[in-house]
Amino acid sequence: MELFGGLLIVAGALVVIVSVSLMMSMLVAMFTVHLRYGFSAINTIGLTKDGPVFGPPGYEVSLLYIAGLLVLVLGVPGPLSVDRWLARRKETWERSGGSPHAT
Repeated sequence: MELFGGLLIVAGALVVIVSVSLMMSMLVAMFTVHLRYGFSAINTIGLTKDGPVFGPPGYEVSLLYIAGLLVLVLGVPGPLSVDRWLARRKETWERSGGSPHAT
């Protein structure tokens, strides 16, 4: 779902539906995996000759993704998005009396 949903968002197709489902997925990940690690993702758990070793991310990463998806839900479709194209097509169809080929 994450890969396909991400591709749909990049294309600007079904953004609201996909964003809501991805937010639910992030909430599940946050409560089942990330919550136990706390808020900070910058937990150094060790230091090797190659540099610091960081622990698993906390739930702030999930909150960041949810916030970004919420912005997409509340925003308007971009000029090159599939959602904008579909909205224009529907508007044209409704103005033409319901026939997609009428002028």
